Amino acid sequence: MKNDRNIKTLFFMFLSSILLFSCSKKYDLDLSNLPKPNLPKPKKVVDTNKESEISDESIYLRELVPLESSEQLLSKFKFGKKDPFSKSETKENQFSSDFRLTGFLNTNIEKYVFVSFLGNEGTISEESIGGLNTNLLPKGAKVINIDIKKRLLKISYDNEDFIFEF
Repeated sequence: MKNDRNIKTLFFMFLSSILLFSCSKKYDLDLSNLPKPNLPKPKKVVDTNKESEISDESIYLRELVPLESSEQLLSKFKFGKKDPFSKSETKENQFSSDFRLTGFLNTNIEKYVFVSFLGNEGTISEESIGGLNTNLLPKGAKVINIDIKKRLLKISYDNEDFIFEF
């Protein structure tokens, strides 16, 4: 019981001291009357090697590669479209998300690869050409190589070779 009373008394004293000091007059601390320290002034050093520094700077400046102007940088990239409702002007890769390699099959006669493309599933072989004898490849895509040991499929499409791994 005494312990609770001591805690209440301490708390009351703490709270009242905060209230009393917060309402008291605030003093501005003025340090302008303090004496200024007498520090020695730094000595000026005369450098006789200014010519060597200048020649070093010119060597470094000659080695720097100048930045391209903003027009040169921006001309490398294509931004936006003139007509926002027109079809995309950039050519999209049909292999990006539509083509999926699901497995390999090796027979004595031929090598087959299980694939899915645009919702169609089936097998393709090394003679498969998209749009000609299969709908499991984009039009014009041709199977170049099937390596069952390494589990690789190599396809040529738009003058680029694509390698798929399983």
